[in-house]
Amino acid sequence: MSEERSVRSAAVLAACALALAACGESAQPPAPAAAPPAPAPAAGAPAPAAPPPVVAAPAPAAAPAAPRQVPMSVQGTASAGLTVRVKSVEMGEDATILDISASFENRRTNFTNLAESETYLADSAGNRLMLKRPPDNRYLRIMSGDTMQGRLVFLGSVPPSETQLRLVINDGMPPDSTAGPGLAIALPLKPAGGS
Repeated sequence: MSEERSVRSAAVLAACALALAACGESAQPPAPAAAPPAPAPAAGAPAPAAPPPVVAAPAPAAAPAAPRQVPMSVQGTASAGLTVRVKSVEMGEDATILDISASFENRRTNFTNLAESETYLADSAGNRLMLKRPPDNRYLRIMSGDTMQGRLVFLGSVPPSETQLRLVINDGMPPDSTAGPGLAIALPLKPAGGS
């Protein structure tokens, strides 16, 4: 009887040892499988395409140059009672802007126009930058006894080398016309890079 128990105990111990050994082996990670070799291209088959080259993104476009501004205090008068003072000229890439003050006084009429006929800027070569007429006051009307402050926009740019512009108001009209007095004002500009 004691022999039979010994044999059973030995069998149980052997089974436990075997189970422990199996647990110890499974605790270790399996060795990684080798990657299969890349298949060789078949004879006459085209070689695999190379990856496309990396193309750099285009550089952003340069920012437009800041407008050049020339402060001034230039005044012109027409005998019909119009006085126009130019306070600054701003020369941008697509437009030239005049900051002006215009006053009108005449007892014979209630108003006059700064743009009854063509109003423009002229450079020394005779090129004209035409007035962009505002939609709410296309003739730039000024009531008698009033002063109008504003910015006149002329379409186009002035060459950087230009040293003088001429403001022409109501081209071809006489200075005593109450409908739209003719007036021309010279606007001296500092040369680009000048002091």
